[in-house]
Amino acid sequence: MFSLADFVTALGWFGAVAGAAAYLLVSRGRWSAASARYQSANLLGAGLMGAVAAFNGIWPSAAANLIWVVIGGQALWVIFTKKQATQQPAATAEVSPVAAPVVTAAPAYEQHVLDEVWDERDPTLQMSVDELTVLTSRRMPVAA
Repeated sequence: MFSLADFVTALGWFGAVAGAAAYLLVSRGRWSAASARYQSANLLGAGLMGAVAAFNGIWPSAAANLIWVVIGGQALWVIFTKKQATQQPAATAEVSPVAAPVVTAAPAYEQHVLDEVWDERDPTLQMSVDELTVLTSRRMPVAA
C-alpha cells in the first residue's frame, strides 16, 4: 500500500527533478535566471524538498530550503510587480483620449517580440551602448 511517507518521498523526488531541470535549462541558456518560470520551478523544488526534510526531521535541510523558498518568492514578487508596472502605462495611454498615438519604426508585433526577448535576458547584460563601449574600449558604431 502507498503510505504517507511514500507520498511525501515522491513529492520530494518531484521537487528534486524540478529544481535540477530548472538549473539545467538556465545553464544551457534556454531560460533566464530572471524569468518567472525559472523562479517558479526553483520555488516548487525547494518547497517540496523542504517539506520532505521537515517530515523526516532533517532540520538543517528544511531550514535551508525554507530560505530558498523565501528568496524565490521575493524574486517572483519583483518579476510580477515589474511586469505590472511596465504594462500599466501602456494601458492608460490607450484609454486616455488626450494621448497622442505612438508611431514606431517597427511593426507592433516586432516590438512585442523584442520586449519579450529583453525581459528574458540576464539583467547583467542589459547595458547601454555607452556602457558597452566603455567596457570593450572600442569605438565601433553599434546597429540599433
